[in-house]
Amino acid sequence: MEDKYVHVKRKHSGRGAEKENRKTEKGRTVESESAGFYSLGDKREGAAKGVFPFDVINGFRLIDAEYKTPPKAEREARRKEFNKVVKPDFLKYIAANFETELRAIGVTDAGLDLMRKGRSVNGFNVHHKKPIHGGGTNDFKNLILVPIPPHDELHHKVIDPQIKNQNTEKGLRVKLPWSDDMVWKRPAKSREKLNAAVASRLQNRGGR
Repeated sequence: MEDKYVHVKRKHSGRGAEKENRKTEKGRTVESESAGFYSLGDKREGAAKGVFPFDVINGFRLIDAEYKTPPKAEREARRKEFNKVVKPDFLKYIAANFETELRAIGVTDAGLDLMRKGRSVNGFNVHHKKPIHGGGTNDFKNLILVPIPPHDELHHKVIDPQIKNQNTEKGLRVKLPWSDDMVWKRPAKSREKLNAAVASRLQNRGGR
């Protein structure tokens, strides 16, 4: 019998972790609001059939793709290669070539220093656009660095409902969140909300 894939939502750690964890548990991240998930809550009507009331989530467009689980030994080999070789190389590569984009999503000088050494940055995930469990590879074009809250929503709101209780070894067609980028870009609506919030705080401080 196939071992079932379960994507576990992780807790934040470090500065501001308690606030971020509360926001994530309530489903009220800035990124999720821009995707229209705040109004949906935990309702997944139609999601199991690949029917969603949106075609873009957190900057990822939904595309049609085959989801087919490779043999367990193959998956384990890919994950081992990813953790030991590919992820460190990918982090070094994007740190060297996408510094502006990384700073735009909140990666600090210290974070960039870690990435140049092939080490992970707290609060971010190297995401397989097509999961290894669904036949995805470790090619750089299948990888993207994403903050944890929008990353987890890709799985919990889109991918997981479609593959739950399905024979993925046989294969099925799914809607897959996809981006051609290697570094996540904050959706425009989300940026506008953040800019407005910052402007409001600055104005309030000036009026004191």
